[in-house]
Amino acid sequence: MSVPVLEAGGLEAAYRRKTVLSGINIAVRGGELAVLIGPNGSGKTTLLKTLGGLLPHSGGEVRLDGRKLYEYTRRERASRLAYLFQDSGSPWPFTVEECIAQGRFFRQGWFGGENAGDRHAVRQAIEEAGLSGFEERPVNELSGGEYQRVLIARAAAQEASCLLLDEPVANLDLTYQYRVMELLKTLTREKGRAILLSLHELSLAGLYADTIIVLDKGRIAAQGKPGHILTGELLHKVFALPASSQIMEALKY
Repeated sequence: MSVPVLEAGGLEAAYRRKTVLSGINIAVRGGELAVLIGPNGSGKTTLLKTLGGLLPHSGGEVRLDGRKLYEYTRRERASRLAYLFQDSGSPWPFTVEECIAQGRFFRQGWFGGENAGDRHAVRQAIEEAGLSGFEERPVNELSGGEYQRVLIARAAAQEASCLLLDEPVANLDLTYQYRVMELLKTLTREKGRAILLSLHELSLAGLYADTIIVLDKGRIAAQGKPGHILTGELLHKVFALPASSQIMEALKY
């Protein structure tokens, strides 16, 4: 079994002296698509931000490529870890190519200037995201699904070994949900990236996840393969859903 790209052991986090995360133990490996699910307020966003070093942890540790997260400089961390926020805000009118190229800034010197490696990484990210022909389009003229793919392509252009994504398909229609998830699947299967993302759509989690991590009240309630996790018993316990055959039928993948 490969060494984890991102792992947390005994991770704890607090907000205004209130414990938000407790006893979190997870490991995400290269080529693995791990999906974080749980009710609203269970701590999914806090966990992703803590794993990404955007929020401090009060206990335990986070390791990235075998080293403690705090041992990296910001530039070093950016070469290994990409984070996509749930609310990306209103975009500036950069072109698609310019926006994706921003993922390469940390690799350039203080005075900027792209090289052949930067151009290749941007071109590859554009092709992988299915955005060829969109290069000169202003991103503020794109649909929500198209813009989301641009943001993922920007993260991919970083060539980071691990991607953290907070609700990347939120508010997208079914077509764009599928396209985004297929893109993430490609990044794991063909590029060997480790990806951890949060989802509300349990059917998508069952269809695409290699591993599902269930978070409830700041603790891990269960983790494992989709077929072992998405059961009527767990859905009833964590999401307060009736353990009915109709609900389980609707979640089949």
